[in-house]
Amino acid sequence: MIDQSKQEDTMELYRGRLIDHIQLVVRDLKASRRFYGAVLEVLGIPVGGEAEDYFWADELFVSSVDSRAAQGVLT
Repeated sequence: MIDQSKQEDTMELYRGRLIDHIQLVVRDLKASRRFYGAVLEVLGIPVGGEAEDYFWADELFVSSVDSRAAQGVLT
């Protein structure tokens, strides 16, 4: 017979790092901000900050191709 108290412990879900050390360099930062903003909202992850040429959330960093952080190369 299965011990129900132990089974319930194994069925509990925990949220770990969903996004970890990712930088995306994009052509259209405004469109990317709308898209990723909507996805992050569904996942319950707030946008941490933004400026004219980038935004970030958790450990996802998205920048425009002309941002100093991008070094002019799309990902």
